[in-house]
Amino acid sequence: MSVPPSKTLRIGELFDMGAAQHPNTHLTLDHTLRMFPDSGTRISFRRLADHVAEISARLTAADVRTGEHVVLFAANSFDLVLTACALGRVGAIPVLLSPRLDGDVVAQLLTTFDEPPLLLTDADTLGGALDGIDLARATSRVLLMNGQAGGRTSLEKFAGAPRRVAVRTAPDAPCLVTHTSGTTGLPKLVMQSARSLWWHLKPQLKAAKIMRARETRGICVSLVHARMWPLLYIVLCRGQHTVVLTDPNPQKVADIFSETRPGLVEAHPNCFIQWEKLADDPRAPLANVRYFINTFDAMHPRTMRILLGASKRKMPVYLQGYGQSETGPISLRPYTRKLVRTADGRCLGHTFKSVCEVKIGEPLIDASGPEKVGSILVRTQGHCVGIVGGAEQFAERFAGGWWRMGDLGYRSKWGCVHLLDREIDHIEGVHSSLRVEDTLMERLPQLTEIVVVGDQEGRPVPVISTHDDQPLDTRAWERAVTDLPSMAAPLHCPWNAIPMTSTWKVRRQVLRSMVADGTLPVVGAGAKG
Repeated sequence: MSVPPSKTLRIGELFDMGAAQHPNTHLTLDHTLRMFPDSGTRISFRRLADHVAEISARLTAADVRTGEHVVLFAANSFDLVLTACALGRVGAIPVLLSPRLDGDVVAQLLTTFDEPPLLLTDADTLGGALDGIDLARATSRVLLMNGQAGGRTSLEKFAGAPRRVAVRTAPDAPCLVTHTSGTTGLPKLVMQSARSLWWHLKPQLKAAKIMRARETRGICVSLVHARMWPLLYIVLCRGQHTVVLTDPNPQKVADIFSETRPGLVEAHPNCFIQWEKLADDPRAPLANVRYFINTFDAMHPRTMRILLGASKRKMPVYLQGYGQSETGPISLRPYTRKLVRTADGRCLGHTFKSVCEVKIGEPLIDASGPEKVGSILVRTQGHCVGIVGGAEQFAERFAGGWWRMGDLGYRSKWGCVHLLDREIDHIEGVHSSLRVEDTLMERLPQLTEIVVVGDQEGRPVPVISTHDDQPLDTRAWERAVTDLPSMAAPLHCPWNAIPMTSTWKVRRQVLRSMVADGTLPVVGAGAKG
């Protein structure tokens, strides 16, 4: 696997690289492209590179300028990735917003720029999430990726425009903006450079070399997340057939995986929780998986155990990573079938040497146990170059060169990083809400999710969901919580009523507010004999 020249990852050149090295390798999509529907769902690297070159030619003809911020907010399809690469190819700065964001959040994010940005969207989004937003005030202009709507200029108008070579901006200049999950409030717009993205990539290149896997890779991650670009580099550089999923519905995933038989699968933790049922599918869609990967949040040990058990490989591995958009990867922990039965699911492994280091801040006064529990601080070469509209916030969290992750945890005697809670979500008297949730997910198989939040008095309140909204077995619940911190009676709600971010992380503060003001949809809890 080659190393990027001058230690940079340039998103505008990714598909050119893939086409040059592996022109006939292909991606399989669970949908057709909106801009190029005739390409079907099985598309070669060569053709994808041609699509990026065509889109970039259209953008140049539409007078999209080098250094210009272009907010990309459109339907959830792989067109987003191709268009982001095309924007990078012309030297513009793509600002990638998840299609799952609410319109009012998008409206607020548009106001964070010093000057109104260009907006690149589509007709469905204009009439949907963006309906009612004063785009004339919030943006410099609006372009459509394809189609027609309200007299807006569409890139289709410039089809066949002359193509030009890729523009290269300075290695440390902003080249990409992605947003954080927004679990604690309004998402932050995080600026990356070609060099910071390379430091995101470096530890992942090492992991890919160790895995030596050239089998089909299945991914179901946010197409606009910072994780996408190092992942895409590895896929294109290795010539790895990859299945890209935008719909995490377990039945649809089972259909595709039963046909493509991936050897590596990467998804968000809450996708994996929903995919537990794939272990019982008679077609065994996970039978060939050698590696399960999640890099967005800590996973419940129960889910890791079920997924590893669904694989028919001799020694499958679950890789659990830790990091943020602002820092890139921080640590990685492998779990085998044997380890997952005894290991602490809060353990996120060792840091990546030569890339980053971790220290723990001042211990919490109310922390119990032998561990020094405090704020997790990170110093990394992969830190972002800033936050749009948040210079003071960036400087505050990056004081002294150490980035405050906003998490509570500790280092074990072996040097592993253990994550216990988000700082803002910590409940007095509960050593780790996440550890309580892990325990109850293991003891109560009927649960599909449990989130412990504090009420107005600081009392722990468990919010649960169950398979097919079946009534909670209250006797089993009472047995399961006997040795855990005292909690209020569980609130039972549908899984899809739990507020989540664009990467399916639970928005705990929003959930806490819903519990406090009584707006959480509750399906009730009934006891079984």
